[in-house]
Amino acid sequence: MKLIITDSIRETEFQSLQKIFSLEIVKVAARKAMVGLGENIKNSSKIPATCLEKLYLTSSGGSGRIIFLLRIEAEKSVLVMIRMKNDKQIGANMTVKNPKFKRVLDRNLDLILSDLENAHFEEYEL
Repeated sequence: MKLIITDSIRETEFQSLQKIFSLEIVKVAARKAMVGLGENIKNSSKIPATCLEKLYLTSSGGSGRIIFLLRIEAEKSVLVMIRMKNDKQIGANMTVKNPKFKRVLDRNLDLILSDLENAHFEEYEL
């Protein structure tokens, strides 16, 4: 199993929260998502052979939410979004019914697809 973090998502999502949710915490969450311990959420844009999984995170710095784009057959998990539970932009409502969340999700998925095409990502063993 592998975790993929694209350059765009590292800059926009992960870097600011890396002190609260370390790479190791993200890896543990990715493993859990791959075995189905997360909550499936609807994807507004259809990407073949993938699904979105949301998990809850906890650390000594606080609690949060994380979303992965899973490619089950390839055993790969791509970080899409990581936020604190009390995030001002999205808050605890990480569903496509929330227009602010949907807008950020669509933007992040576009960034991920572009980075994957151009090989702008890092891959970690789980």
